[in-house]
Amino acid sequence: MNKDIILLRTVEVAAIASYKYIGMKDKNMVDQAAVEAFEVMLRNERGFKLKVVNGEGELDNAPMLYVNQFLGDLNDPEVPTFDVSVDPIEGTNPAAYNFAGSISTISISRENTMLQMPEMYMEKFFVKDKYSNLINLSEGIINNVLRLQEFENRKDLRCIILDKPRHNKIIQELSKLGVVTRLIQDGDVLAAIDVVNGEADFVYGIGGAPEGCLMASLALASGCKMQSRLINYNQIWPNEKETESRMEKENAWMSKHNIDTSSILSDYDLVSDERTRFFAAGLTAGGSLKPIKYKKGKFFVNGFMASHGIVRNFSSIYDVNKVNNLKPDIKYLFDKYKR
Repeated sequence: MNKDIILLRTVEVAAIASYKYIGMKDKNMVDQAAVEAFEVMLRNERGFKLKVVNGEGELDNAPMLYVNQFLGDLNDPEVPTFDVSVDPIEGTNPAAYNFAGSISTISISRENTMLQMPEMYMEKFFVKDKYSNLINLSEGIINNVLRLQEFENRKDLRCIILDKPRHNKIIQELSKLGVVTRLIQDGDVLAAIDVVNGEADFVYGIGGAPEGCLMASLALASGCKMQSRLINYNQIWPNEKETESRMEKENAWMSKHNIDTSSILSDYDLVSDERTRFFAAGLTAGGSLKPIKYKKGKFFVNGFMASHGIVRNFSSIYDVNKVNNLKPDIKYLFDKYKR
């Protein structure tokens, strides 16, 4: 079967498996269900192999979907291998407490084209396609926004930004400029999907660096643009116990890759493959990606895919009885994670 369909179905089923734990106030169970769904859905596929470049963490910190894990056709050395960035559930906290902001997502690219990101913070600026040649993060977000406003000849650009204390000042500055800001609790990858789907003009803010690779794939696959810059842990949490050890790890990684916190990274610096593909499915979702619904034995799932500048939004219906008769691997998940 076409690997795109397989990967789209994988994120959809991961969302379905996690549906059981929406609102149960246990984000680990949300994540565990999605992780198992990924493993079950991909373990019997043939014709390709996936190497996790950005995933759940190192081997000793995660049961599966860890960095350098392989999925897919592990028995045939001749099949092509693809790099993968994966977040089984981006926004486990929104799912656990049943508010908008959670999706299942994965992106792939050709082997050795995806940069393995450290567990660092990252400043990210993701803009829609018409602004691709206008942005320069090294000049600061305000100068960029002024340039976009001049280009559009209007002030009321639509921005999505994480509602975090570190963004309070910039939120106030954007408001003074006339920018319409939509604040979200979690999920800048989901916010970037909204930009692609025309629900916003840009996403800005400081979030996780591993998610930056997912957003970079989305930018390249959809024709949008992203620039980013790594942020040291002590800039966000200067007085935490783990700050010193985190800084040591971050500095070692940046030295290894000849990158520092002044380096402006393009989407292509993170994923050097124009043929990268991006997939997502809504859990509690929000914006242009709708939340999963269940009614009378059927799951209604909103999926999303981008590749080669083509953007696809899907509405899929999983009839539990029909699928159980045709797909034993999905039946296993349906039975285990039945609500």
